[in-house]
Amino acid sequence: MQITIQPNTVAKIMLIIIAVLAFMHLTQMGLYYYIDDTNVFDWIKLIDFDYEGNLPSLYSAAAILFCALLLAVISLHKKQHQQPYFAWLGLCLIFIFLALDEGASIHEKIGDLTETYYESSGYFYYEWLISYLVLLTIFVVSYVRFLFTLPKEIAIQFVMAGTLFVLGAVGFEMLGAQEADMNNTNTITYSVFYTIEELLEMTAIVVFAHALLKYIQMQIGSVSFSFKHELA
Repeated sequence: MQITIQPNTVAKIMLIIIAVLAFMHLTQMGLYYYIDDTNVFDWIKLIDFDYEGNLPSLYSAAAILFCALLLAVISLHKKQHQQPYFAWLGLCLIFIFLALDEGASIHEKIGDLTETYYESSGYFYYEWLISYLVLLTIFVVSYVRFLFTLPKEIAIQFVMAGTLFVLGAVGFEMLGAQEADMNNTNTITYSVFYTIEELLEMTAIVVFAHALLKYIQMQIGSVSFSFKHELA
């Protein structure tokens, strides 16, 4: 049996999973604020976007790792054909880190570390944002030229994915940080901010995965898996 991975099919499956996760999250969030009794809501940790180590974070980590796998395939192909591959390998390592960060909350540990040296407030209430903004700036400067080596359609999708991800991971994270600093995290406004943040990040990964699969089809060929069963 042979299974061929199609970019549009993969994107649809990912979007369906996101829709289901969003529905569960929004349902529990509505019940949470309607009932207003925190003692009966221990189970929300399983599906709430703001918690780590649950279904949404597990999906996000898996989706990011899937992108890392695709980047590894591209970088290996480039290396085997003696083509420039360091940029692709660098992206692969970055996505492995992002997946680990999603699963192990590395950014929060960095925030705890930097908190011992300085205390922030407002949009930078979460101290780790400063460190990540510096890294983001270095990344953008380093990869601008790389974008121009890509087919125009793929480059546009890369930019779209990056914009959506940064808008969520940085933009709405900063809005949530200010809200947390001013009014704590138990507000509807804070919940709206982190919900939009996570949805933007998840959508960005879908766009990026779709672009990577299309690039693989264009440069390497279709992605398929074969399963063989041999009778004794």
